[in-house]
Amino acid sequence: MRSTAQRLRRKIARDAAQADGLDDLPLEVAIAMESNPAPAPTPPAPTPTPADDVTSLVDRLTVIRERIWRLRATFAVTLSHDCAMEANRFLALFQDIAQKLREKDPNALELLTRGHESLLLSPPIQVRQTIPLDTQRLCELRWEVSQAPARRPPKRPTVPDGLDWMVN
Repeated sequence: MRSTAQRLRRKIARDAAQADGLDDLPLEVAIAMESNPAPAPTPPAPTPTPADDVTSLVDRLTVIRERIWRLRATFAVTLSHDCAMEANRFLALFQDIAQKLREKDPNALELLTRGHESLLLSPPIQVRQTIPLDTQRLCELRWEVSQAPARRPPKRPTVPDGLDWMVN
């Protein structure tokens, strides 16, 4: 072990003229890095793409269509803007995949969308942004303050006989 460490020290000293970045490090760290080189980076695994045959596209579109219907029904009941925005994302995905299916088999797309063209092939519904709750509270508070009676200075003491208009 000692002879290996000594050889590595000599090698590092010889290679000091070459600026490889190890000469800036402490000797022990440089030896450790020389004896344990970094492994070569592995290329990322290719992402599996779903098959683009007609049956797989029809299956994917059917699942997405059901999801869009469920989200639109939930939005109709709850008026949740999150549901509407998610339905819009799925609608855009549906239309992208439908374009691929239209190129391969227009009849399959026709069967899939028959009776629901206005929902599935139209542009997404515009979702209005909600007003933040803090802003709503601020506006309500400003309205309440504006409706509160104005404070008037107290009246000066008056004469109870009704002749106070002469005192002013």
